[in-house]
Amino acid sequence: MRLGIAVVYMVSERNERLLDLHLSQIEKNTTTPYTIYAGVNRLLPQFRKKLEANPRVKICPCEPYVPGSGLLPFEQDQVATKGLAYLDSKYEHSWYLEQLIRQAIDDGVTHVAMFHVDSFPVRQGWDRELMAALSDRCVLAGAVRDTKEDYKPLTAGILFSCEFYRQYQPRLLLTQAESDSPEYQRYCQAYPHGRGSGVGYGFRIFVEGLTWHPLVRSNRGGNHALFGMIHGDMIFHLMAAAVVDQQNGVDYTVRPSQRRGLVGAMARFSVLTIPEGFRKTLRSHLSGRIKRWCRSDDRQDWERERAMLLDNPESYLAHLRSGTGYPDAAKRSARWTADSPDVVRSS
Repeated sequence: MRLGIAVVYMVSERNERLLDLHLSQIEKNTTTPYTIYAGVNRLLPQFRKKLEANPRVKICPCEPYVPGSGLLPFEQDQVATKGLAYLDSKYEHSWYLEQLIRQAIDDGVTHVAMFHVDSFPVRQGWDRELMAALSDRCVLAGAVRDTKEDYKPLTAGILFSCEFYRQYQPRLLLTQAESDSPEYQRYCQAYPHGRGSGVGYGFRIFVEGLTWHPLVRSNRGGNHALFGMIHGDMIFHLMAAAVVDQQNGVDYTVRPSQRRGLVGAMARFSVLTIPEGFRKTLRSHLSGRIKRWCRSDDRQDWERERAMLLDNPESYLAHLRSGTGYPDAAKRSARWTADSPDVVRSS
């Protein structure tokens, strides 16, 4: 067996320690002979040198992504309101991942895995365990962000055999024809999901009548709904590091009703007590203010999780997995402001 790990590296200057941790955790916990197939088109020169010096990493030439070229027709109409960078990020990332996967398979690997810069294995032998979970029908193991709202493989932690890829030719994202198909409508009804990268693999598995092994949230410690997640007690994902690096902001990632505090309580109360038509009217007047408030909240939470991870990785990861102990950084308030000296710089 030989494992190819595909990673698109987009790292800001302040996240060098995150890059080092990502590489060291892969080396520490992977027991199969492996090569990291690295996409570096958007990587800062000093970090490219770091990867070039690592004997486990193969720098892969990739055709550059043309901004806006991946957007489907219905998304083109949203550019004016949501911004090209926001809509385009998943397409750029998937564009490079697709090329890395093909290069790994052409190199003769038996299995392919995918990680993000802010995701990595936390249990030794994760690779052999996931390979053993695969079969002729169970063709993929993958992290799942949310089993109720986003039940699809997440590219922050995926592993599959090359036989699956060669036979079914899955794509990370959907084509327009797939999006318009009756089969996709059935898939949506069976498995509610977001349309981020990985949805194409879930759809292909569904269409072919196959199964996959979901790595669901297994945190015993950590309170945030999305940031600092452990999947299947195997894969850690900080989440959103590349988005923060590119856009200097965190997406509107957690619904108001999922939040703690006053916003969450009011959202849950409104669902129970306010008629749907009136709720829609209220949302039309308040959605902008609520989104700004929640995005600011998300950014503070993300900065706190990042600080705890980098201040004491072993303690933080042990806490997430076991629920015992707590990193010293948790006692601090990791406040972030737009004029902070720690603001990211685009790569």
